[in-house]
Amino acid sequence: MKAEIHPKYFDSVEIRCSCGNVVISGSTKEKLKTELCSKCHPFYTGQQKLVDTAGRVDKFEAKRRKFAELTDVAKKRVEAKKKKPEAYKEKEIPAEVLERAMASEKPAGKWGGPVGDAPAETVVKEEVAEAKKAKKTSTKKASVKKAPAKKAMVKKTTTKKVAAKKSKK
Repeated sequence: MKAEIHPKYFDSVEIRCSCGNVVISGSTKEKLKTELCSKCHPFYTGQQKLVDTAGRVDKFEAKRRKFAELTDVAKKRVEAKKKKPEAYKEKEIPAEVLERAMASEKPAGKWGGPVGDAPAETVVKEEVAEAKKAKKTSTKKASVKKAPAKKAMVKKTTTKKVAAKKSKK
């Protein structure tokens, strides 16, 4: 070994723990201090010891409690939405209103019965007759309008053909 390059070694050095335990060992330093040792470390003792800095554990516990409360409120809302609605109950009609409605007579219509009651055959015949009249008038008007347009188209095409033939000659 080379001389004077190695640090000085102390055979009996006291290592003091924050719990008060003292261990004697060898080291290159004269005195050593530590926060944990085998007598106070939770792994060796089986006891949990929390070192709370700036109340972090308290903050975490508060957040956990608040979250639990919010989940309870949310569950209650879901249960309230799932409740079945009550069945519909019809309102009772007063006896006076029923008597007035039953007692009044409906005015007679065109065919002798109440208004709006007509024999089905006569209604159908009238509707068919109206439909036929409507078709006749619409077809006459449409045919009159279309005829002049067709003739004009024919004249234009023929004049173009004649003009084309003259230019070829």
